[in-house]
Amino acid sequence: MEDILQVKISELMGELLGQFKIFIMVNKNKLLNEKKSFPLSCLATYSASIAKILDGNVDIILVGDSLGSTLYGFNNTQKVTMNMMKEHGQAVIKNIKKSISVIDMPFKTYETKYQSLKNAKILLKYTKAEFIKLEIDISKVDIIKHLSKNKINVIAHIGVTPQSFSDFKKIKILGKNNSEIQKLLILAKKLELSGAKAVLLECVTAKSAKIITSSLSIPTIGIGASKYCDGQILVFDDLINLRSTKHKARFVKNYLNFDKLSRAAVKKFAKDVKKNKYPSKKYSYQ
Repeated sequence: MEDILQVKISELMGELLGQFKIFIMVNKNKLLNEKKSFPLSCLATYSASIAKILDGNVDIILVGDSLGSTLYGFNNTQKVTMNMMKEHGQAVIKNIKKSISVIDMPFKTYETKYQSLKNAKILLKYTKAEFIKLEIDISKVDIIKHLSKNKINVIAHIGVTPQSFSDFKKIKILGKNNSEIQKLLILAKKLELSGAKAVLLECVTAKSAKIITSSLSIPTIGIGASKYCDGQILVFDDLINLRSTKHKARFVKNYLNFDKLSRAAVKKFAKDVKKNKYPSKKYSYQ
């Protein structure tokens, strides 16, 4: 009798847990698929330790292909591979419990409908990400439509698309004239109709961001796209000034000077070692 009761309780708990997971997922989808009265906060990161800090403190955590230049020191993001995204994605996303998880599709992995769906499924299955993000121009709208029809949650990245550049110094702001604004607006509307859950705008003028955001029923997330977006995203390393550079993008705001703090800590450690102060008795096994 007790064994039967334990099985029943176990089955009931499993059912409740399953319903809870569905409830969480539905509400996460709504968070991105609907306009909000409050802006969405988003940060990109690539490690488990940082994911634990970000989880629940920002609405969205992106495992971005910017890891190519930020983490690996590549000149661009074109060398980032599926394996890199899979491993970093898994490391980050298994530590996300509250925030929405998004992962980038790397360069040249979504050139056709077949290739994009195949790789999207591989990436999502391995990492357990809830959304994928693709850099899109007008020629790839049908790929968004194809993925959406196949129940893939997609965020479309437009404006400046870094995967298109081998040299980031050649990047220019878009939306400076009416022709560029109209092209961006038409593209954004087509992506909404194709099933995109949100549109990420990168390095576009405030005027174009305002027009696009007001014209869509799905959220816009901006990076270098002014306050006229439904959300804002930065790379965590830029947020804390982890990598000090002479030339940083105008939209980057450092909320902490980790570069300065870490250099001071390293110098103190090296000094303590030289003077034989570390490790002291407190940090030694007796």
